[in-house]
Amino acid sequence: MKRDSTEADLTRDLRARLHALPREVAPPPGLWGDIVARLADARPAPATAPAVPSRAWGFRRTAARVPFGAPASRWGVRPALAAALVLCLAGTLWLRHGGGAWRVTQASGAYTLSDGLLATAASTRARLDVGRLGEVEVAPRTRLRLLATRPDHRLALDRGSIAARISAPPRLFYVETPSGTAVDLGCAYTLAVDPRGGSLIHVTVGWVELDGRGASSVVPFNMSAYTRRGFRPGTPFLDRASDSLKAALDRFDFEGGGDAAVAAVLRASTANDAITLWHLLGRTTGAVRLAVYRRLAAIAAPPAGVSEASVLALNHRALTAWWDVLPGSPGTLPWWQRAAVRLGAWLGVF
Repeated sequence: MKRDSTEADLTRDLRARLHALPREVAPPPGLWGDIVARLADARPAPATAPAVPSRAWGFRRTAARVPFGAPASRWGVRPALAAALVLCLAGTLWLRHGGGAWRVTQASGAYTLSDGLLATAASTRARLDVGRLGEVEVAPRTRLRLLATRPDHRLALDRGSIAARISAPPRLFYVETPSGTAVDLGCAYTLAVDPRGGSLIHVTVGWVELDGRGASSVVPFNMSAYTRRGFRPGTPFLDRASDSLKAALDRFDFEGGGDAAVAAVLRASTANDAITLWHLLGRTTGAVRLAVYRRLAAIAAPPAGVSEASVLALNHRALTAWWDVLPGSPGTLPWWQRAAVRLGAWLGVF
């Protein structure tokens, strides 16, 4: 009886302490500024997201550029990535009470904001707060709609470009486009939509999942991917990947290039393109999938316990185990960075 009483007292004490915790913890005001400064200090990288590799795209080369600065370098990104992940973890203390309408906090010119629709003029850049989840920079000639704020936050980018910085648990912030949905997994990316509804995403910190037509692509930092109406999300590629690899992916993803396009991707691939090849495993069949497997295994051997047969059968456990050890995947982050993201996801369910 005494033991039961002690456990009841302990339970009441723990509940009292839980309810006493602050509902919000604001990150330091200068934290994002410090992250931006660190990114700027990285060694030089291309000033724009990769140009569209084929005229089949609705993007023109000038329209495809994401006007929010250079991606971080391979090595210089690490301090910024760590800082951003800390910010993501801090954002989990917003839990699921982080809804609320958006508000424009800064604008360089004329814009309209009415009934959940934001439209910027030809020379206007705007910045808006997305509830308590983060902020979005909006480029000129952009049309953005607010779809929902609870239980998650959803925007629709009809045209133009945005840069999102989100300090929240994974899968709380979504941006829908005419050709797919960007699911934030933490924490910064740029997204552009062309007049035909195709999109280009470039991830600068963390990683993003692209969903559409029953398929998905996971795009880690320093990688990009296209979407196009009527097609599944394109295969992610490194910003520094060769033009021949990007062009072959474009033919495979959106032009019916088939086996010949995959063969061109394999010929152009290097040790840095493991993430791209991993995605191709689930998008090919038969002898072509076997060729993809052998090329990927040559540059990033599968871990112990992952067999050729299990991968060719698209066994989920085998594919996930291999993904976790691929160069550039979230699984190769230091353990404490992975723990920060996973803890954020865990806290977000309450």
